[in-house]
Amino acid sequence: MDLFIQIFRVRNISALAGLFTLFSFPAFASSSSLVEFNIALVIGISLPVLIISGLLKSTLPFKWRFPALLSLSLLVLLYAVAYIENNQISILLTSAISFLTLLYFWSVSKQDEDIVDSAMLSNVLVLIFASVFIAIVWFFPKVDAYVSWAIVSALIVILSVLRIKFSSPSFGSFLYRVAVQWLITVFFSVTVFLWINADINADWLVLSSVFCFVIAIINGCWMLVKTLMGFSSHGSSLGKTTPVNQPSDNATNLPTQQQAMQKISHIFKNNPDKKYAVISFKPINFQQVNKVLGHHNSDILLLQLAYCLHKSISDNNNLLNFNDEESPIRISRLQGLHFLVVLELDKEEENERYEIEKLCANLTGAVPDAMSFKSFSLNFELTFGIALMGKNGNRLSQVISHAEDALLMAENNQLPLSYFDNEAVIYTELHLLKMEQLKQDIIDDRLEWMVQPQTKLRDRKLIGFEILVHWYNKSEKPLQLHEFIETAEHSGEIYLLTKQMITRAFKLILKLQRNAVYETVSIKLLSQYLLEPDLVSFIEQQILTYNVPAEYLVIELPENIVLTASDRAKIIIDELKSLKVRISIADFSGSYESLRYIRKMAVHQVKINCQHIVSDVKEDSENAIVTALIDLTKKMELPLIGTSIDNKKIEQAFTLIGGELAQGGVIEQGVPLDKIDTWVNTWNGLYNPI
Repeated sequence: MDLFIQIFRVRNISALAGLFTLFSFPAFASSSSLVEFNIALVIGISLPVLIISGLLKSTLPFKWRFPALLSLSLLVLLYAVAYIENNQISILLTSAISFLTLLYFWSVSKQDEDIVDSAMLSNVLVLIFASVFIAIVWFFPKVDAYVSWAIVSALIVILSVLRIKFSSPSFGSFLYRVAVQWLITVFFSVTVFLWINADINADWLVLSSVFCFVIAIINGCWMLVKTLMGFSSHGSSLGKTTPVNQPSDNATNLPTQQQAMQKISHIFKNNPDKKYAVISFKPINFQQVNKVLGHHNSDILLLQLAYCLHKSISDNNNLLNFNDEESPIRISRLQGLHFLVVLELDKEEENERYEIEKLCANLTGAVPDAMSFKSFSLNFELTFGIALMGKNGNRLSQVISHAEDALLMAENNQLPLSYFDNEAVIYTELHLLKMEQLKQDIIDDRLEWMVQPQTKLRDRKLIGFEILVHWYNKSEKPLQLHEFIETAEHSGEIYLLTKQMITRAFKLILKLQRNAVYETVSIKLLSQYLLEPDLVSFIEQQILTYNVPAEYLVIELPENIVLTASDRAKIIIDELKSLKVRISIADFSGSYESLRYIRKMAVHQVKINCQHIVSDVKEDSENAIVTALIDLTKKMELPLIGTSIDNKKIEQAFTLIGGELAQGGVIEQGVPLDKIDTWVNTWNGLYNPI
């Protein structure tokens, strides 16, 4: 090995010295001698690189084909300059575009397989541009070569810039080497363009091309040099190599996610026909340890856990090994408390689940009954998420992500393990499309706005109105606010939707008062994220804009939001009340906490859902609850409105137990916002004639 290192160093130092001489004194060499020397230089540089990288192929994530093809394309270019007469320009430009394309791709080759896949579109475009240029050179000789080269090389350079810009987080420490490769690409593109345009002679083309080649080799072979230095310093032999990436997670002494992914990618690439299960798992209830002991002390327990898990599976040859064969490490640590193992599966599909669940059971059994630190003791439990390579994705990061999703599902559903379901991807994509559609509909103000009246049941006198909003989402049945509120939150437009609702409420109040109807207008806020100072400021602005008394606006808050609201949100509610905006609790249940809130007289009215009360069962529990709430609110002199009174049976039952105020389909399912004044006049003409 030492002999190879010395050859590598001596040959490259000699070659670089010769190259320096040529760059310093180009006038002393003829074109043929210059080309011959540079051919020897390229061979002298490339052969040691290819030989050593071939010997270390099993250890390095190094693609030897890139320097090999780069050397070949440059040798063809040099040979064409001096020795080919027929079709010289076509051959030379073909080798030049091949050289340029390989410069682009070699920077990708240094990345994980995952990153290569993520840049697939740009890679395909580069290949298409290069192929088109070659076709033009050979089959359309009348097209100006310098124009074709300028366009194609510029497109490749632009794609390189875009790839660097959008993939910089993935490149990590590779980024500056990718940038150097891009500079080489630009320099070579400009050199060839100047040569085609006759601004420089062939000698300078040769020198510039070899210069780009040397820099590319130095820049691209950094991993090879690093490994050689590691072998030299540790005195290792080729037959018994020491891994470059030792486990380096400080808390567990396990391989990190990046180290594991490099190893897994290499194994997957060399064994494309094998089947693998990617298993992510974590100890649940570990957060309690962090709270009690702090992160520093909890790391001691985490180290104990990692050791027990590692020891239990170290002899399982079906698990991928992230270290050397003498000291196998078959488990790695992902982010946080998550761990990763990769299981090679039997070819028989019916045995897959048995193998996976057997492994999960072994890992679960490896956890000690009680792990202790000083006087603190806790029983840990593991939960698992499983994704299958090929079945649940073809990219490593995608499959790991799906395993993490399955782990989250298992944790949320309190299951010991969960398999990733491909339908979840379809659901996610549909949900994203739904979010985007709702976002656009809110921005374009394409939702349907309705008004539902509130009346006294005894004489049908109007006592107020509630603004409803419906979203059709390309379906015949409209979705009500409570059915798409979560989508609105995820789309990021929930606040804009609320502002539209508030604006319409003030416009409706103004319209009603111009028709001598002085009743309240309610809007429902179904998200606690809306209880922010901006909401108070916006309402205050609308009060000034429309010049209507604020007490005609009622803000309805579901009981669960009122009770779970933070102290800051409760301050916002108090600020709304200071503006004389009325507060109503919707879906009132009469719980102890809600009664405490009402006892403080913090609200102006309550609403209860009456859709489940009945008139033919006197002892019905739902009726009893509603009866108690009606009696309670009457004693507190607090208006109670029954909602969802959609038919005569519910109305009769509500009336029998003492209900007086109501809204629902029995009165009116919903009136279009722009027709509410006509509806009010008609209603008053029927029930409250002047």
